[in-house]
Amino acid sequence: MTTEEVPVVIVGGGPVGLAAAVELARHGVRTLLLERHESTTWHPKARNLNTRTLEIARGWGDDVVGALRAVNLPPAWTSHIVYARTLAGDEVGRMRTPGFSGPGPDVSPEIPVLSSQDVFEPILRRAALATGRCDLRFGHEVVDVVEGGGDDAHRVVLEVAERATGRTYRVEADWAIAADGSQSPLRDALGIELEGPRGLGHFVNVYYRANLDRWVAHRPAILYWVATDDLRGVFQPLDGADRWLSQIAYDGSASALAEYTSERCLAWLRAAVGSDDLEAEILSVGTWTMNATVADRLRQGRFVLVGDAAHQLPPSGGFGVNSGIQGVHNLAWKLAAVLDGSASVSLLDTYDEERRAVGRYNADRSLDNSRMVGRIQAAALGRGGLDPAEAVAASRRYGNFTGMELGYRYRSAAVVDDGSTDVVVDDEVVDFAPDAQPGRRAPHAAIIRDGLERSTLDLLGRDFAVLAGPSGAAWERAASAAARRTGVVVDAHRIGADAAENHVAGTVATTWSDRDGAFAATYRIGATGAVLVRPDGHVAARWQDDTDAADRLERALCAVLGRAST
Repeated sequence: MTTEEVPVVIVGGGPVGLAAAVELARHGVRTLLLERHESTTWHPKARNLNTRTLEIARGWGDDVVGALRAVNLPPAWTSHIVYARTLAGDEVGRMRTPGFSGPGPDVSPEIPVLSSQDVFEPILRRAALATGRCDLRFGHEVVDVVEGGGDDAHRVVLEVAERATGRTYRVEADWAIAADGSQSPLRDALGIELEGPRGLGHFVNVYYRANLDRWVAHRPAILYWVATDDLRGVFQPLDGADRWLSQIAYDGSASALAEYTSERCLAWLRAAVGSDDLEAEILSVGTWTMNATVADRLRQGRFVLVGDAAHQLPPSGGFGVNSGIQGVHNLAWKLAAVLDGSASVSLLDTYDEERRAVGRYNADRSLDNSRMVGRIQAAALGRGGLDPAEAVAASRRYGNFTGMELGYRYRSAAVVDDGSTDVVVDDEVVDFAPDAQPGRRAPHAAIIRDGLERSTLDLLGRDFAVLAGPSGAAWERAASAAARRTGVVVDAHRIGADAAENHVAGTVATTWSDRDGAFAATYRIGATGAVLVRPDGHVAARWQDDTDAADRLERALCAVLGRAST
């Protein structure tokens, strides 16, 4: 049996596994991706890449983010959720959904993309191939974990089968990423348990083509929930034209699922629309079970769990695939730093600490959304003691989740706490107050240089970055010194400085004008302060002045990377 060697092996070629390959390539890491299926998915599955995910995609290049934007639903289809008895029947209510249409240019230069997973995945696959650092092997399945799951493991060894030929071979890697889905054979092999409620509902997914304009063209929406005495489900537009996905609740039994033939699905659609003459072409039928679970640990030996292998979220709100992609964004730079020796292996423990907490929070809030839908449907049928309008009004978190999406804060050894108190908002799910507090996403602020307007987000990426106030020349020198002493690349940018001002001699810093004072207002560091931002765009440290700038910056870098100061 032949053995192939690679720094990182990724098991699973869905959107999260492919995103991991793209992110690691951006950090210079070669990967081998193994996917048991012969191609990317043919079923729509996930629909929403949210604002934060599109911010991450900016780092993958204009071609990638442009291709994703090109498949977005027309804007009119992203602004409401509609609740009705049937599509042709009475409307119970509707809720505005800025979470699906975007928080606005003052918060982010990006907006979400609404399409479907069968459209997203080929774009990500092409992006991974274009890096030249990803060996993608579809139709190859891991059949045995030979080595790598123990606490003292020094490598990963997997036995792999090429399904078309039966040929087997071994892969040896420094690290393995388990992106192999909610049923994750790797998670089971490692003995990792899931925590949280399971089997909360069972659903048939029906993918079809139909002209529903008669019932929806006058009220485009991201979701149309329907409920009668005999059925409950949802209509989801995939392209604003004739591609649709519907979810049908059923009892989860094999016998009930077997009854959902194309003919049965068409009959359900006709009943849910309220029209016996509806014609639809059934393209595929799938099934899924609602869980709200998170793995009890995200790292075991030389394996790291991501995506559905790490957490299974109810789909209400679209946080499943987004939590996965944002998780690999957190992981990739840490894994790259461990591989190149600039960080201690302990840095990977912060992936578990930071992302497991976010996964649990997102799972719980997504479950809240699902329960809100159930209450609205019950109210529509005169049950549950709520007026339908009251039930819809109480569901505002579903579709209004900027705080949940952008406002979370990491707490771990990879963040240097500055002692500041958390910003208080009325509703932590709905409301968002941009802040550069350590652990939070570095806020977007519009900046200008040589007449070109950009976002502070565009200054962040592969490397650590120092963003300093207008009189922060000491931080430019500190960044250069820290890079020399630690071997870690640190970009430096002064924001709010006179654009005509010369750079500090011996540095590679850039200066930017602060449009409308947005940077000063959101980062709150004063003229001589600075923030250190990690490669995943989260603030690692913040200082209000430039006292001992070089020493403080170096200590922060070493603390984040889990290594002793030089």
